[in-house]
Amino acid sequence: MGRLRQDISIYQIAQEAEVSASTVSRVMNNRVGVGEDIRVKINKLLCKYNFTTNYPAPRRTRIAFMTAEKDQSGYISRALKGVFEYTRPHELDVTLIFGYDESGTVLLQRLRDQQCSAVIAGPGEWFKNIHPELAQSQLPTIFMDTIVEGPRLGYIDNDSYTGSCAAAQHLLELGHRKIGYILPFDGETVFDLRQRFQAYLDTMSQAGIARQESWIARALPIGDYSRGGNGIETMTQLLKQAPELTAVMAVDDGMALGALTAIHRSGRKIPDDISLTGFDNYDDTVNWFPSLTTVNHPIERIGYMAAEAIDQALKSPGDWVPPRLTLPTELIIRGSTGPCIK
Repeated sequence: MGRLRQDISIYQIAQEAEVSASTVSRVMNNRVGVGEDIRVKINKLLCKYNFTTNYPAPRRTRIAFMTAEKDQSGYISRALKGVFEYTRPHELDVTLIFGYDESGTVLLQRLRDQQCSAVIAGPGEWFKNIHPELAQSQLPTIFMDTIVEGPRLGYIDNDSYTGSCAAAQHLLELGHRKIGYILPFDGETVFDLRQRFQAYLDTMSQAGIARQESWIARALPIGDYSRGGNGIETMTQLLKQAPELTAVMAVDDGMALGALTAIHRSGRKIPDDISLTGFDNYDDTVNWFPSLTTVNHPIERIGYMAAEAIDQALKSPGDWVPPRLTLPTELIIRGSTGPCIK
């Protein structure tokens, strides 16, 4: 009869990996000072032997929430609300990591510095440069509102295209045919925003309305970078170049808020003279005058589901399959849209 295998120790893990026990410890605690190739090798052994420590008070697991733009307060606050709703009762800590245009190596080093065990990331375009490093790092990662590929990289997206189609169709059903569109300077490079704009173009085309370049206005990457500030400037420009418009779609609620202000300043009435739609359904849009017709973007739900998926990955690393989901959106009709009376 063969001898029963004894419980494996950190020293045996170190010996098999041909490293020191302190290196194994650094990997287990997500500390810096270990090359990514060695880290991958050790993690495979830890998973192979289902090795865990028996410390009396283990450190709480820390998740990184990565965002590139500090002024995306509406989006980020709603996403974090969903993340915290899940993590708070599950004893998971969340660390905010801000970064933009940094190399993948630099961002990954910052994740290691903060001893993060997993990552929830903002839209993938913000962090394209770190995709390869994240895929190789073995850190379970969920991106919000984009589609990504790669091992241990998952995403939870929203159906922006269908939602924007519904908004455009709503305006058409109200009798509008001269419908404009405003978007930020990055609106055609960010996947989620690009889907919204394309839905407008496709819906108009399907209704037999030819594309009019004068009906489309893009913010310039100068001046007030906030969505509201961009919306005022961009809507003001659109009204000058296309005064015949009876309705306008804004790529998101931030741009819509600026558009609302610009329309009021122009002396036009909403929705009597011009109808307006947004996208995202931020909490305060119901309190605007008039309240905004918009598309509900389930940002809190996306944050919650991202945190839930990360928790599953940390509890069952060998069995985890990254989620790749697209959640539905819904048109919310309020006071900013009405029948075309021109």
